[in-house]
Amino acid sequence: MLSKRGFGRSQTRQTREVSGSQEQRKPRPLGPPQIYTDHIVPLLSRGLDQQAEPLLRLMAQSQSPLPEVLRDLAHLLEKQGASQEAEELFRKWLNHQPKDPHQILAQAKKADQLQLSELALERYLQLLDRRPADEEALIRVSELLIKAGDFVKAEPLLQQRLETEPSNPDVLIQASRCCFELGQLSTAGNLAERALALVPDDASMKAVLARHRQHQGDDAGALALAEQALVLAQEPGECTLVNRLVALVFLEQGHLERSEDALRRALAADPGLQELHLQLAKNLLLLGNLLEGFQEYRRSQEHQSPQKQRRSTSLPIWGTTNSPQPLALIAEGTLGDTLLFSRYAPWIKSRHGLDVRLYVQLPLHNFLQQALGDTIPVEPYSNLKQLKEGSVLSLLSAPSEFGTCQEHPELNKPHLKADPETSEQWRQLVDLMPGERLVGINWQGSPLEALTERHRSDFPLEDLKPLAELPNIKLVSLQKGMGTEQLPSCSFRESFIANQNTVSAELRFEQTAALMAQCDWIVTDDSGPAHLAGCLGINTIVLLPELCNWRWGARGSTAPWYPKTTLLRMQPGEGWQSLVSQACEIIEKLGPTEPSTNTAP
Repeated sequence: MLSKRGFGRSQTRQTREVSGSQEQRKPRPLGPPQIYTDHIVPLLSRGLDQQAEPLLRLMAQSQSPLPEVLRDLAHLLEKQGASQEAEELFRKWLNHQPKDPHQILAQAKKADQLQLSELALERYLQLLDRRPADEEALIRVSELLIKAGDFVKAEPLLQQRLETEPSNPDVLIQASRCCFELGQLSTAGNLAERALALVPDDASMKAVLARHRQHQGDDAGALALAEQALVLAQEPGECTLVNRLVALVFLEQGHLERSEDALRRALAADPGLQELHLQLAKNLLLLGNLLEGFQEYRRSQEHQSPQKQRRSTSLPIWGTTNSPQPLALIAEGTLGDTLLFSRYAPWIKSRHGLDVRLYVQLPLHNFLQQALGDTIPVEPYSNLKQLKEGSVLSLLSAPSEFGTCQEHPELNKPHLKADPETSEQWRQLVDLMPGERLVGINWQGSPLEALTERHRSDFPLEDLKPLAELPNIKLVSLQKGMGTEQLPSCSFRESFIANQNTVSAELRFEQTAALMAQCDWIVTDDSGPAHLAGCLGINTIVLLPELCNWRWGARGSTAPWYPKTTLLRMQPGEGWQSLVSQACEIIEKLGPTEPSTNTAP
């Protein structure tokens, strides 16, 4: 007979064994990965889409963490023609960051297909980090970088591709365009020639080569290539590039109307391209269409990237609804631009009754503060961040907002005056003999290298020697910085005033303005002194290269903003000596000028 104790132990053991056996037979709950792997993948692999779809939808509705669910369901819907729902699922799938290179490539291609260029580029770059020699990624990354305008990053990738595919026309075309956009015109032209040997009818390469030939001085060859490129260009993107490039060829050869037409066609295809608006603005200003030109300039600023639009203030831009006062006019161009367009500050206040303030570059602060008097507060640009209320407007945008000197002739009157006490000090230092006339000269402007000789406004000091040979003429150099090294070896050094060294050492604009007020004439290249003299109302002769900048227009001998300034333009085949001879004739013909009125009362 079994004891109760023994019976109990046996019963317990048996119960546990049965219980354990039941637990082993009980099915385990399947998680999303197991469902996807064990059920959905086999169905999809056998083409049983209708059976897979309900499972995929159920998992998607339950917000499965598996991105493959979204991808596969999107593919099924795409097959069924439900494109909108499929695209929404694809976009959700693309938000997941893959680790497997195959999935990275799949996402890159889909982002590309959905025209999500930034995301596609990001994924292709991730793939290149893992597989640097991936040919498909290299090709598409270089294409996307060029499309995004990031030529700096595209160049090394294209060089890498050129090493392995030196005769690939697509690589040559991309590399040529990239080098052109980076300013490597010679390299771009050579690559374009290689590309055209393989694809003779490529419009973009003919346009690049046209710019290269223009740079080399082959006007006829450049013009012929530009004409061919225009005929061949078909695709919208290609038309934009070709028109932009041939516009520069037309511009340099003086075909301004044709250049304008090309730019307008390029803008019709790509109205958001900031560079095109800026180029058209300069073209219109050269043609003398001031208001429309400045309106295009302002559009070019509106199309700038947010990074380039940053200023030292968060105040709204003037021109929006109910723009608050005060109106802060801010100088964002060259010093010459600030001098030229500072006339808008007192004019806007007088004509429109607005509370106007002017924020300028530090070198001009003291001079403009003195020259504009108490009517307009003038502060350094760095103080703009202290302005807590009002609106801001770039000085170069003021003409588009308020009009130009063509609509308002009073805007072309001299608006700056030199300080009378400082002017008297300089009169004594100049110390002219009775009957002598003083001519201020400047021969070198910005140290920036010009694209071609046609752009170059600098000339040697020695070219101004005929001025020194005029009767009763004394010269004073207004040159500062680069260019002054030519003075000691100048062959007509004795024709300068005795205190020239004192003048050369003085860099303050208020002092230069007071010295200019003693001059009968100013003869200068296209540089800051030309604008300062024009704003002071001094008789000025500006010597201009064949292709001058937009501030002077492209035609005529008068400056739109400066009534007492004469423009002498170099003609093809001429040199600077020819312009200097013309300047001498003007000075001799007009004789002594009236007593100076270029000082403040």
